[in-house]
Amino acid sequence: MTQKTEDLLIALRDFFAAANAGELKQAYAALKAITPKSAPAVADWRAVEFAFNRLFVGPKALIAPPYASVYLDPEPQLMGQSTLTIRTLWRLLDRALPWQNTIPDDHLSFELDAYRQLYLAAKSVSSTELESARLFLLDHLARWTPIFVERIHTDPDLPLAIAFVADCLNEWLAVEVAMQMQYRPVIYTN
Repeated sequence: MTQKTEDLLIALRDFFAAANAGELKQAYAALKAITPKSAPAVADWRAVEFAFNRLFVGPKALIAPPYASVYLDPEPQLMGQSTLTIRTLWRLLDRALPWQNTIPDDHLSFELDAYRQLYLAAKSVSSTELESARLFLLDHLARWTPIFVERIHTDPDLPLAIAFVADCLNEWLAVEVAMQMQYRPVIYTN
């Protein structure tokens, strides 16, 4: 993982974990600084914060819940099997979640950070278990994140800044999956 990719994951993590307009603006600035794409200018961060809350936080029904369990579990609800799977990955990293027992473990920002940490840990200690966990998490992200991004884009009042961040997330994931597909062995069966 290059420093640029690590910075991208941190910026995406921070954006989706933002609690207010100031944190959104800060994460967006970090993302703008490392992406080759031209990021739209934002005149009103409060409007972006309002849309962010409508999409991802609530209090009303969310347009694009940032939780894997909503997309992957048979019943689209929080704290399902997908949540428990990600909790196990965090234990593998021997880390506690930043907002444990407050926000479900399968929140997108947690999964992005777990992926980054697994990648760095597997690289530094050359562990097949950590590498397998990283590849599992990549597959997990690839199964639900594109659907999440599609839901974001269904919002007719979607601010360009949020669309830009969602597209950056989708592009990173597509590149990462494509790179991993190059290195996976092909298994032939009769």
